[in-house]
Amino acid sequence: MSDINKLLDELNILCESEENIRRLSLWRSDECGIRGETQWHGVPNYSVESTNPMPVTTECLDTIWQNALGLDLSRYFTDPDYFLEYYLKIKLRKFKDFKDDTPLTRDIPVSFGVTHEAGILGQEIFLDHGEEPSFSRQSIVDENTEFPESINFRENEYLQMVIGFYGKVKKQVGEEFNVIFPHWFRGPQGVALYIRGFEEFSVDLYMNEDLTHRILRFVTNVARDFVQWRSEYLDEPIARGDLFNDDIPIMSPKFYSKYFLPYEQELCDFYNGIYYWHSCGDITKHVPEIHRLSDITLFDFGVSMEYKGAGIEGLRAPQTLELRVFAQHHIQECSEEESKSYIRQIVEDCRKGEITRYVIRSSGMSVFLGVEKDLEKLMRWVELVREVQDEFIKSDNVTRMV
Repeated sequence: MSDINKLLDELNILCESEENIRRLSLWRSDECGIRGETQWHGVPNYSVESTNPMPVTTECLDTIWQNALGLDLSRYFTDPDYFLEYYLKIKLRKFKDFKDDTPLTRDIPVSFGVTHEAGILGQEIFLDHGEEPSFSRQSIVDENTEFPESINFRENEYLQMVIGFYGKVKKQVGEEFNVIFPHWFRGPQGVALYIRGFEEFSVDLYMNEDLTHRILRFVTNVARDFVQWRSEYLDEPIARGDLFNDDIPIMSPKFYSKYFLPYEQELCDFYNGIYYWHSCGDITKHVPEIHRLSDITLFDFGVSMEYKGAGIEGLRAPQTLELRVFAQHHIQECSEEESKSYIRQIVEDCRKGEITRYVIRSSGMSVFLGVEKDLEKLMRWVELVREVQDEFIKSDNVTRMV
């Protein structure tokens, strides 16, 4: 029996384990928590009124697994067999070591990180350089660019590579596992930055309104066309989409509303709702404008939003949140009491803002103290979150008894 078959067998066994059944029971099952990327973004199927603690999840950057498992990133995104082997090793290691609420599923997402949409549009991408996927910073569009009315996705050079990679993984695992063909999950702003260039597009926002809208119109049209093509190619219905934006705070809330909100709402209407809205930057001041989108299932409050309460105050309606905690600041380089204090503040902010469904998630962990020490700190952090949650539950129970 090959190593991959042994890993698949172990995954099958653990998927049916009592612990995994417990974890799965915490999440809505109508939409998959594994989507356009390999990380879990689930929605709790209960609220704080149940008196049960909200879920806690953990994630690490690939550099952790380079050190802990010997992952070779120069092969991970270019060799389907190698990808499958290490995807399974990472998932199994996380499940067995981290006592959080991230479940195992039989979903295997093929993902090329930030390069997917830019690669489709012709940007130079790098998959075999020993780091996470990246792309050229050179602009491939300018004022003289004539954007095509449509793209032949089946003949697209980048997608031909993706189709071959996906097909080999699918053949390896058989029908028992759900291999996920890459989704289009970047929002219009993120894709525009990748093909125009960060500096160039940032200047365009202020100096060239016509080109800005031409680029955003083009990438929004291609996003819709790709999603439709993907649905037909796989014979799958179109599901709610995701909007990952690279760095919304490079412009003011006013500019976000002027330039990006209309295109995001157009995609929201096309998808019949946005499942996961994400930005890498601090969107605190932008939350009221972002929350004009008519339907967001899970709203990311990321690691750059140090004080989550200010963002919660900007929400316009009840909203399920994924509250991400920056690992280096609040897990790796702080004391246990400092870590617990930050979690207490998050829970208190959610209570004050009447947030009834949320997920507390570690994010961005890289090697800082040494990989084994870092992983020990992350495992302990899960316990600390549980301790803080228990404090609130016990306090509520005492209050109800009085």
